[in-house]
Amino acid sequence: MSTRVANLIKRASMGKPKQYNILTFPTHERYESQLAKTGHNFYAFTVEGMKKWDTNYAPIPENYYTMPEGSIYQGIHFHFILSQSKFGQIQVANQINQRLELPILSLEHTLPIPSWPEGQREALSSMQGDYNVFISEYSRDEWGADFPNCRVVHHGVDTDVFREIPEKKEDKSGLILSVVNDFVNRDYCCNFSGWQRITNGLPVRLVGATEGLSEPAKSVEDLVNEYNSCQVFLNTSTVSPVPTTLLEAMSCGCAVVSTATCMIPHIIEHGVNGLVSNDENELRGYVEAVLKDDELRQQLGNNARKTVESRFSTDKFVGNWNKLFDEVAE
Repeated sequence: MSTRVANLIKRASMGKPKQYNILTFPTHERYESQLAKTGHNFYAFTVEGMKKWDTNYAPIPENYYTMPEGSIYQGIHFHFILSQSKFGQIQVANQINQRLELPILSLEHTLPIPSWPEGQREALSSMQGDYNVFISEYSRDEWGADFPNCRVVHHGVDTDVFREIPEKKEDKSGLILSVVNDFVNRDYCCNFSGWQRITNGLPVRLVGATEGLSEPAKSVEDLVNEYNSCQVFLNTSTVSPVPTTLLEAMSCGCAVVSTATCMIPHIIEHGVNGLVSNDENELRGYVEAVLKDDELRQQLGNNARKTVESRFSTDKFVGNWNKLFDEVAE
């Protein structure tokens, strides 16, 4: 046994009260970075072909351990399993659980895809944990099943990290920023074709891992600088409960223009903390208006920041998850 593994086992067995050892799977780096702030130990299991943690999006937290592929550390008492997707993870969790016999907490980040054939939604909805969590009331309702021990835990944004940088705000580049990964291939939910029509001929900056089109930010701090350097943040998603990048941009005081889909109209009040529409001509008009109006841009950005501070704080996020973790472990 390596010294590192031995130290991990020792730390897990000597953890402070209510410090849980959670078996999970790498899924969304920045979401899991927030989740790690609950103070528990997370052990990520992978097999060949499964997603691995990508440090381009966030560094691995000190209490998050990526286990060797196909392996689970022996000698650690796991309290429960956290699955974060019905698309493969919960199936693997059930296979692992044939030996470990632990409670399964199923977290679902995504929505059912509108183009699914009849019966596929029902089949995936039947893949449930002992506890089931959704990131919004909208996504819970869209899955539509009678989930046992069902909860909604809204996103949390670290407002100390995703913050306004005054010197950047004073030297804006006049660009329209969008932050999307795999934009072209995910046209069905991220609406790349609509984004092209809305921004045609306008000054744009695209950040995210999309082959042949854009690159991801080099670091979280680099991404914060991108948010602070734009004049408008444009979100065109059509099938996403709550885009993380939208909340991050709002936390950085960006003036946001967005489609009014899924839970977004429950977050953005048109004309107060952002501008929303599902009409592409209106969205383009809103973008152009914000580019020309310093006062409007400042007002929308200030209110956007206040929205994240009041509704999507790290404290609320961590507190809600810790209450749930206590319930599952007990």
